[in-house]
Amino acid sequence: MGDSSNIIVGTAGKAYAAIVGATFPTGPEVPWGVDFADMGFVTPDGLEEAMAEERTQLDAWGEDAPVVDLAKKRTQTFKLTFRETTARLLSLYYQVQMGKMTSTAAAADKKQFISFGSGSTQDTVEIALGLDVIYGGKRHRIMVARCGVSDRGARKHSPDDSSNYELTFTALSAPGGAQSVQHMITDVALPEVEDEEGTG
Repeated sequence: MGDSSNIIVGTAGKAYAAIVGATFPTGPEVPWGVDFADMGFVTPDGLEEAMAEERTQLDAWGEDAPVVDLAKKRTQTFKLTFRETTARLLSLYYQVQMGKMTSTAAAADKKQFISFGSGSTQDTVEIALGLDVIYGGKRHRIMVARCGVSDRGARKHSPDDSSNYELTFTALSAPGGAQSVQHMITDVALPEVEDEEGTG
């Protein structure tokens, strides 16, 4: 018999960015540290999480089916569309380090403005990414130790919608051999696991 309380609907969520190497919270309801900056409003499409896997199968003489099935590589991606224009989102979209941006202060009748050149292929902008998916009292927290933007949607400048930033982040190997992606999900019971002999 199913249990409807186990159904998660992401009615709200937040995304946070920090420098690679930042310390993640120790639980799904622990506040994000000062190293993590809120990345702003996300469109109602929410978060799209995907897992791709490359596998190698080894055959054996006289066997009809593969005898070994090896995972060669797993690629995890996280796609969000942000509404706000901030220096960090400009940095990620145009692939230019924030340290290479220039801010000119307001003066007299001139507004403050930011200026930069689009990043070259030699530039790499990587972040630590924190994601919260929220439904009522439940929370699914995803922590990506190191990631980069692997795909970008086209930006549309029109009166019909905000000029959004559609970004797909790909998880990269974490510093120091740590886990590249960690998940924490509240109110999910872990059943007793039988040992390899099935004796409990």
